Amino acid sequence: MFPSSRHLVPYVADAPLIDPERRYTFPAELDLRFEAFMRDAVRHRQVSPFTAQWYRQSYRTFSKYLARAGISCVDAQAGEHIKEWLASARERGISAFTTRSYWQAVRAFFVFLEREDGLLNPYRRLVPPRTPRDVLPKALSLDECIRIMEGARNTRWATAFERARAVAMLGTALYTGMRRTEILTLRFEDVQFADRTIRILHGKGNKQRMAYINEHLDVLLREYVHARDARRIEGVEFFVGANHGHGVGTRTFRRIVDRVQQTSGIRFGLHRLRHSFITQLVRQGTYPQHIRELAGHRDLSTTQRYTRLFEEDKVNAVAALSFERPTDPRRDEASALPPRTPLERHGYSAGAS
Repeated sequence: MFPSSRHLVPYVADAPLIDPERRYTFPAELDLRFEAFMRDAVRHRQVSPFTAQWYRQSYRTFSKYLARAGISCVDAQAGEHIKEWLASARERGISAFTTRSYWQAVRAFFVFLEREDGLLNPYRRLVPPRTPRDVLPKALSLDECIRIMEGARNTRWATAFERARAVAMLGTALYTGMRRTEILTLRFEDVQFADRTIRILHGKGNKQRMAYINEHLDVLLREYVHARDARRIEGVEFFVGANHGHGVGTRTFRRIVDRVQQTSGIRFGLHRLRHSFITQLVRQGTYPQHIRELAGHRDLSTTQRYTRLFEEDKVNAVAALSFERPTDPRRDEASALPPRTPLERHGYSAGAS
């Protein structure tokens, strides 16, 4: 998932000295103001490294479009440039979800310009790109999750260490719902086997929370630690490279996922595993507030968007319906007896002559 909406910089109603004529040369002045925006985001708003990277990546795509289009000045009329930029992204096959995330990130930059420089913000007249509900990653079924774990175990890894690491990383995603960056930045000291807890320090929005290690994940993590110790690898991060003590990078994690996809035959990404974790908790009847806290969501409405209703859930829900009065136990016992004959119903016993 992309960074939370609290990092999008809210509009300031009383922005000082709005100047309709304010403009920036591109790339010189606009790039300088973007760096000022980044300093404000990192130092004062203390956004996470992932959010900072998201800002830079989004601005980079925007500036590339401006360069291709031959635009040398950005002002209050930049709304048309923004719309054309997003349209060109969709034409290149960029998903609706990613396109909207670009829109949100660059919007945060323009809100900063409005607040600091008095720019008449072109975003005030723009409508966010529509995102179909089905663009959200779908949760996997329980059988698909099991097959992914079997795929991780049965892929032809070069070493036992790589196998244990792949199984443990994907198991961590499925059993805790941790995000990709949370897994990659997890420190060794934050995994407490004695308490069966995982302390997440770099959650979305720099929030901290606790994840819990059940008996199945405990086995997977201990097997990985044993394989890591056998290679005498030391490092700060919990998940490290095969030949060094540095943490696993995004590309290595991507290669792990790609290989397990091929072995299992299941298409998935880390965020889809997170959806599956949340959905399975819902199906187990877990209290919604507990799910929200385990997922690290600020609002329960966000948690509800992650859930998927399976066909069997709908069948079982309808099967549990009853519009009959609760039956009397004595009547139930009587209904279990063999039906009486007409003579018996009129007071004659079965053996009467």
